[in-house]
Amino acid sequence: MRRWALSVCALVMAAAGCAARPDGVDGDLTDGWPPMPAATQFQPAADICHTELVQTGSAENYDPVPCTGAHLVETIAISRLAAADTLATSLPKAFAACSEQASTFLGADWRTGWVVLQPVLPGKAAWAGGARWVRCDVAQTSPIDGALVRRSGTMKGTVKAGGNLRMACANPTIKGESVTEMHPVACASRHTAEFAGLFETGATKPSEVSGDSLADGCDKAIAKFTGLPDDNSLPSRIGWLGFPPDDTAWEMGDRAVRCFLWLNGEKMTGSYKDAGPAKLKIHYSN
Repeated sequence: MRRWALSVCALVMAAAGCAARPDGVDGDLTDGWPPMPAATQFQPAADICHTELVQTGSAENYDPVPCTGAHLVETIAISRLAAADTLATSLPKAFAACSEQASTFLGADWRTGWVVLQPVLPGKAAWAGGARWVRCDVAQTSPIDGALVRRSGTMKGTVKAGGNLRMACANPTIKGESVTEMHPVACASRHTAEFAGLFETGATKPSEVSGDSLADGCDKAIAKFTGLPDDNSLPSRIGWLGFPPDDTAWEMGDRAVRCFLWLNGEKMTGSYKDAGPAKLKIHYSN
């Protein structure tokens, strides 16, 4: 013990250059250091854009870019989940929270626009460490093929009435029983379809969304939009195109079917909102 104490003393003196301690230095290495700051978890920011669409976010893949430049998605809000939530069951809650934020940001129900919503959750390690943030990302989609659109500029307000991403009139390409493309056009020009509204399906899985349920839901949405009575004459006045959520959107919690007024390929000019029975006469056979 004696030799150990001497060697430490010699080392300290050598490091100090054998000089006397300056004023204010007491030689105690343990009482003059402030405590280390508490570790902080990574958290993404809102009002920023990204070049890729992701489902899981982390500090490692976080590479935001200005929304004024080219980007694929825009983070419109950061929401939070409860501490007791589990990662395995959190996606529908995250989707619901982000849906509300997205509709406010875009100026109307985001599901009425050419828009995709993606809640971005923390990774497993961050979740285990207590991270409960949800990054609410939105992206523009092409109505022609559903592909994401690389754009510049914010999407704020783009789904409100008159917004450039709001669903309105279109010329669909139909092959057999399927719509393969939707080409938006101004309602003042000739078109064959017009967005009428949404309905929420009560099905528990995508395979349960039947043709009859689509017809019933879209008939009601179109009757409300056009000012027609929802009675037995409705199928003789109008046709419809219905677009249920895809499997990915269904898994997140989207249950909205997008309904378009369609008159069996007949050309329409102008909007048919509140057109009523005088304009939409009975001329189809059931």
